[in-house]
Amino acid sequence: MSFLFPRASIPPKRDPDSAWNFFDGASRTWVVQSDEHSFTSGHFLKHSNPHTGAGRSSTITPPYHWHIYQTERFDVQSGVLCYLLNGKEGKLLAGESVTISPYQYHTFWSDPESGVDLVVHISVSGGPNTGFDDTFIHNFYGYLSSAVMQGKSPKLLQMLAFLDHADVVLADFPLWTGRLANIVLGRWIGRGLGGLEVEYKEFSEKSD
Repeated sequence: MSFLFPRASIPPKRDPDSAWNFFDGASRTWVVQSDEHSFTSGHFLKHSNPHTGAGRSSTITPPYHWHIYQTERFDVQSGVLCYLLNGKEGKLLAGESVTISPYQYHTFWSDPESGVDLVVHISVSGGPNTGFDDTFIHNFYGYLSSAVMQGKSPKLLQMLAFLDHADVVLADFPLWTGRLANIVLGRWIGRGLGGLEVEYKEFSEKSD
């Protein structure tokens, strides 16, 4: 049954400046600010890497999703960010931003036509669960990077367990059944029956 209930494997690397390093350096994340009301993380996406610079088809591009409670804000520091918000595409240049309210469908990626790396600050606030916090980033992207760099496909139960814990719901499930999928597949089956975690020591500060 191990194919249904995968365990964490190769941890991401830490750079000298303490940023987390995914996909062999194609992606980096770091904490910009954090308090009891909001969390802001910095994200670097390399433009010339297939995992981060292939447009919406990039490995690291989040699935089309929505947040149950959180408001999310993207502030572009350099490069060009493309986003899909409620079915409409947009682009942000350095100094520009967009705010996304709960229940709004969205995803984002680095513009492959820009020819430059993307640096964006992502802030999340509101709700009983901060959701997109430092722990979520380390584990979600750590697991994704680990699986892909080993030539494996990320397992749905594990990904849904992460998303359920963060109050994030996939938009591609019909008739808003994504939240039910999180609970049944991610929480009850993945975590309850399979013992999957949402915080692995391999993808946390404990791995240092």
